[in-house]
Amino acid sequence: MSLLQLKHICKSFSGVYANENINLSVEKGEIHALLGENGAGKTTLVNIIFGLYTADSGEILWKDKPADFASPKEAIEAGIGMVQQHFSLVNKMTVLDNIILNLKGNSFFLDRAAARKKLTDLAEKYGLHVNPDALISDLSVGEQQRVEILKALYRDVELLILDEPTGVLTPQETTHFFEVLRNLKKEGYGIIIITHRMSEIMAISDKVTILRDGKQVADLTTKDTNPEELSAYMIGRELSEDYHIEGSPKNEVMLELKHVSNCHRKHSRHKLDDISLTIHKGEILGIAGVEGNGQKELAEVITGIQKTGSGEILLDGANLAGEGIRGRYEAGVSYISEDRLQDSLITGMSITENLILREYKKSPFARHSLVNMSAIRKNAAEKMQQYHVRASGKSGIDTPVKLLSGGNQQKLIIARELHDHAKVIIASQPTRGLDIGATEFVRQQLTEQRNAGKGVMLISADLEEIMALSDRIAVLFGGKIVGILSREEATVQKIGLLMGGIKEEEAR
Repeated sequence: MSLLQLKHICKSFSGVYANENINLSVEKGEIHALLGENGAGKTTLVNIIFGLYTADSGEILWKDKPADFASPKEAIEAGIGMVQQHFSLVNKMTVLDNIILNLKGNSFFLDRAAARKKLTDLAEKYGLHVNPDALISDLSVGEQQRVEILKALYRDVELLILDEPTGVLTPQETTHFFEVLRNLKKEGYGIIIITHRMSEIMAISDKVTILRDGKQVADLTTKDTNPEELSAYMIGRELSEDYHIEGSPKNEVMLELKHVSNCHRKHSRHKLDDISLTIHKGEILGIAGVEGNGQKELAEVITGIQKTGSGEILLDGANLAGEGIRGRYEAGVSYISEDRLQDSLITGMSITENLILREYKKSPFARHSLVNMSAIRKNAAEKMQQYHVRASGKSGIDTPVKLLSGGNQQKLIIARELHDHAKVIIASQPTRGLDIGATEFVRQQLTEQRNAGKGVMLISADLEEIMALSDRIAVLFGGKIVGILSREEATVQKIGLLMGGIKEEEAR
C-alpha cells in the first residue's frame, strides 16, 4: 500500500502552470528525492501535499483513500509532517514547550510528565538527542532541526517532508542526520527530501522524481542512475565540475586583515575576535563554518556595513579604515550579499535600474547631473546577454526584479558587482537557494575573477563548493579563525572537525 499518491496534479498562478499533470507515489519505508531547478515546481507540489495550497485539478490519495487537506493542521492530523528550510520554532521557549505547542491533552491540562517521557523516548529511539529544557535560542542549527523532526514525530506522522535539510549542517551533522533518516526508513516512515546536492541524493534516496518547468520529466530508481543522468534531466545537459582554475595565486597580497574585531553590540552572539587573514591576487579564499559563527559579520566589516572595532583592513596596501560603503566599493571592494532581497536589490525597480545602483552618478550613465538613458539601457541589455539573465514576458530590461526567479536575481547582482575596477569580491553564500544550473554559472564567474588576478573571499555553507573552488580554506568558529588549510591538505574530515570547534593542530 502506498502512503501517498498524487494523480495528475495541476496548479497554476496567473495562468502559468507551476505543476502540470504531476504523478507521484511514496511507499512506506521509502526515501523519495524531489529534484528540479528553481521554479520547477517542487515547493508548490509539497505545499499542495501539506495543505498550504489547493490543487486546481488532480487527486491526492492518502493510504489509498481520497484526501483534500485544507490546511497544514489537517495534513498533520492525517499523518503528514513537514520541516521547512526556515524553522518555525519559538526561540524564547524550551524544546519541550515547542514540541507540545498547540496540543491538547485528554483534559484541560496537558500532562507534561507524560509529554517529556514521550519526547525523550523518541529522541533516544531515533538518535535525535536534545535537552528538553534548553531554550531554542541556545541551540545550534543542527539541534533546532532535530527539534523540528521530533515535533513532527511526536504528532505521530507517517510521512515526513524535508526541504533542503542539510544546508546548514556540518559534515559530521549531515552524516548523523542520514543515520536518523535510515532509522526512520527502517521503522516504515515515508520521507520526501528536496535537495540540490547530487552526492546526498545518491547516498540517501531510494527513488527520484525530477521536475522541469512545472512538468514531470523523469522517475528514476536511485541505484540505477548517476549524477550525470540526473543533471541532464534537470537542466537538459550534464554539469561541468571543472571550473578551469588556472595556475597558482600570486605572491602579492590583495586584501589583508590584521587583528580585526567588529564593534560588538551588547548581547549579540556574533562577535569577530582578532581576525587576521590575507587574500592574494588570483586567489579564492574559502571561509567555512556552521552558520552564525561570524561569517556575515566578517563580510560586513570588510565592506563597511559594520564598523571595525579594532584592527586594520588593507586593500592593495591602502588602509580602508576611514572609508564607508561607497568609498570601499570605489576603492575596489565588491559584495555579493547572502540576502539578495534585503541587501542587494530593490525589487520594485527594473533590471535596468538595479544594474546602475552603484554607478548612477558616474559617466557614461550621467553627465553634468543629466541622466543618459541611452547608455543606461545599453548597459542593461549587454549585461543581461553577458550574464544570461532571463526575464519572462516581453518587458526585457524593464522587467521589475520581483518578477525574476532567484537564480536570475543572483545573476543580476553578479552582473553589477563583477565590474572591471573590482579588486576583491566578497561573495557570501553566492549560490544559496539556486538550482544546479545557476550554481554552476555563478561558480564559473567567481573562478574567472580569480583567474583574472582578482582576490575572492568565498563564504559558503556548502562544503563541496568551498573545496571545489578554494585555493585555501579558513574555518570560522565562535567569531575566530580556528584553522587555515591549503587545497592539498583540506579534507572533509579536517574541515568538519574545525567547524565543530576542534583547533587545527588537533584536526591534523
